[in-house]
Amino acid sequence: MEFAQSLLAPLNYVADGVAALKKRNNLACTGPFENLHRETKGVFTTLHLIQGAKFDITSILSQNFQVSHSFSWGAAQQPPSYHFSAGYQAKKFLMHGQIDDQGTLQARANYFWDYPHTLNELPHLDPHAHTEHQYDPNMPPKADGDKGTSAATPQTPPTPPPSNKPALTSKLQAQLTNQPGASMMQYEHDWVGHTCAVNVKAINPNPLDAPAGKTVGGPSTAVTGIYSISALQAVTPSVSIGGEWILQRLRPDAGEVSYSLAAKWSPPPSAPVPPPPSLPPGFPSPYMPVNPSDSQQVFTATYAISQGVLQASYWRKLNQRLEVAADVQMLITPATVAAGPGRREGIASVGFKLDTVYATIRGMFDTMGRVSTVLEERMAPGLSFQVSGELDYAKGGGGIGKVGLGFVLEA
Repeated sequence: MEFAQSLLAPLNYVADGVAALKKRNNLACTGPFENLHRETKGVFTTLHLIQGAKFDITSILSQNFQVSHSFSWGAAQQPPSYHFSAGYQAKKFLMHGQIDDQGTLQARANYFWDYPHTLNELPHLDPHAHTEHQYDPNMPPKADGDKGTSAATPQTPPTPPPSNKPALTSKLQAQLTNQPGASMMQYEHDWVGHTCAVNVKAINPNPLDAPAGKTVGGPSTAVTGIYSISALQAVTPSVSIGGEWILQRLRPDAGEVSYSLAAKWSPPPSAPVPPPPSLPPGFPSPYMPVNPSDSQQVFTATYAISQGVLQASYWRKLNQRLEVAADVQMLITPATVAAGPGRREGIASVGFKLDTVYATIRGMFDTMGRVSTVLEERMAPGLSFQVSGELDYAKGGGGIGKVGLGFVLEA
């Protein structure tokens, strides 16, 4: 035992030194690799556009269980469809399933193995606490009764605690369909530490797809599937770096490996997020409170070495109402004898997200001539109306437009 301890002493010394360095530099994990550019995606209209009409009904049957119905029709390139989904969430696991009118079944399950130790020290915030601080123009500001005056006393909503994302999570996703080659199975495991995040993923893994070739130069393994591992490590309080390795082996005799590098800059906030300037003096902010420790600006860059794709994005929160973002994607490939002349192409996009008391507005335009906007109006508690529009000027003839309408009802 003493001999083993003497052999491990240098490793323990290095580990203690690294832990002390992390603590001294106040390093913190900025999230997993797959969440890069997430702030920009939340601002842009790309994920919120509707084609035709869409109607979603969600029934919350209990605190843990809910079901939903989704109807969509009128899209130019898609037939009318119907989706039914159900979800159940507990402290240690989450399950969600969905089936459409064509019989395609999708399932997802997460199991939370562990939680960070610091969560026991975090304050608790009720999920609906912010709704108690909605701005009512017909209600006067609260008077300061202690001083016996009618001076307005600002009321601030509770500060949300840091995200309590589990430190160890196992994920399973599956899709079963009657279309040949469209069914899939995906296994995934997330580890989120204090200063880094690691993700391991396998899509349609098959360790014994076919016997490996015995000829000279034949494949040495019969494993097929798509495998990836990614990591993101904080090196300073503001900078994180990481990478991703992907192996695509669709047949035992054919495989392709790709690499990606990433860097993220998210400095700690120097001052609290300013309140909206349009609020009357003394009235509380009607918007969701912002964690004072969250960064107010993020710059992210990723480079896929094999494909030659470079993506850089910048996001900034100007106040509780307004967020802006910009994104640049470039394809740079060198000229080769096999592939021919190289390619240098790029596209830039700029967008904003504006919150009002009862609505959210998103706008976006890019260098390809596309302009789009999305309006989400909260008409009543649990009822919202959505309208989206996109105009593509690059198609000629004054451009081609798309309009979408949607209703979301929660009961």
